[in-house]
Amino acid sequence: MGSTITLHDLAKTYPNGQRAVRQVSLTVQDGEFLVLLGPSGCGKSTLLRMIAGLETISGGELHLDGEIANDLQPSDRDIAMIFQSFALYPHMTAAQNIGFPLAVQKQDPDQVSARVQSVARTLGMGHLLDQTPGRLSGGERQRVAMGRAVVRRPSVFLMDEPLSGLDTRLRARLRTELLAVTRSTGATTLYVTHDQAEAMALGDRVAVMRDGILQQVGTPHNLYALPANAFVASFVGTPRINLLHGTVYAPADGVMALNLGAQKITLSYPLTHDHQMLRVVQGQPLLIGLRPEAIRIADQTHAAAFERATTGVVEHTEFQGHEALLHLALGGQQADVPAQLPDHTPHDPAPRSAADFLRHLRRRAGLLDRRLTLPRDPQPPSRPPARQGIGELVIRDKPGARHRRGQRIPLLIDVRNLLIFDARGERLSPDPTQVPEL
Repeated sequence: MGSTITLHDLAKTYPNGQRAVRQVSLTVQDGEFLVLLGPSGCGKSTLLRMIAGLETISGGELHLDGEIANDLQPSDRDIAMIFQSFALYPHMTAAQNIGFPLAVQKQDPDQVSARVQSVARTLGMGHLLDQTPGRLSGGERQRVAMGRAVVRRPSVFLMDEPLSGLDTRLRARLRTELLAVTRSTGATTLYVTHDQAEAMALGDRVAVMRDGILQQVGTPHNLYALPANAFVASFVGTPRINLLHGTVYAPADGVMALNLGAQKITLSYPLTHDHQMLRVVQGQPLLIGLRPEAIRIADQTHAAAFERATTGVVEHTEFQGHEALLHLALGGQQADVPAQLPDHTPHDPAPRSAADFLRHLRRRAGLLDRRLTLPRDPQPPSRPPARQGIGELVIRDKPGARHRRGQRIPLLIDVRNLLIFDARGERLSPDPTQVPEL
């Protein structure tokens, strides 16, 4: 069985003042496989080592099965850890490395041997038990490291990028085996990676970190479909989401539209909750997110009611085998993910009334010091501002399609799947179920 891991405002600050982990609160359920995802240096490995007892905790509380464990010795936490570097004893055989944790506990040698044989069969490496690590491949050494962790039958597995040093094909195979082994034991698993594809394939839930701050926790599907901010949206998904600068054009008696520099996209009616919110932020700088699958090349079929026409110019075709990726210029300005907000920035509570809703939007749009008014008929810019360059879109296409560089092609954008972020990069809409009717 696994353990429940609960973090309450867990923090780590080093003596030089570096803040590696900042007030992280998170609960990992018994038997759950949770992935900590983020770029190098974001604090995910430090957080894992704090749970293992290998790093001291500067602030907050760590609970294992409801008991505070801040000062508990690593050996008393019933945790097994698998590292990227394998950390095997070079003079020991694979069997001795796997059985080492049990030998240290002075368990009966016959029982140790039986456990080692059982684990080796599960990992498909029974024929390698007499080999030393120096005679094993990278994948075989990682199997030995996995076996050494599994043989203890811990309640928690902590895995710090255990597959990142392996080639792509072997990594895909081993992660399937790793998932099967952890499922069979029922242990709670925390898995650290910077590879979003690995995180989406393995995790029951994924926790995304940036600069020591927890950005969002959710199922892979929710992170992809409803990212909390532009950083999560850009970090999750292959190909990466298209982010463009834009503004809202919302005349009182006309059709709402998004200006993307040289082109304008009208929004369909009835408006979604996300789009209804745009009326009160018109004229403000926004980031418009378009997943590649939200854009398609217009063909002989009729456009759906939720699709809007635009055009793009082919810059580059990236052949992927099963599909091609088209890089297109739209005539807008490609956006970068905004810098991380300070960790003390308060998050607005969910709006409870129409008035709360408007105040919520005013904070998000940076309008606290101005009275919120709706211009009757603001004029959109006729062309991109002088500093705007060429915006790049990436869309999926059939692998056999032939598009020349410089070719202008018609596109259809599914406006239901637009993701709208404010200038700070936070998703403009809260959960639609929490948005009151205006």
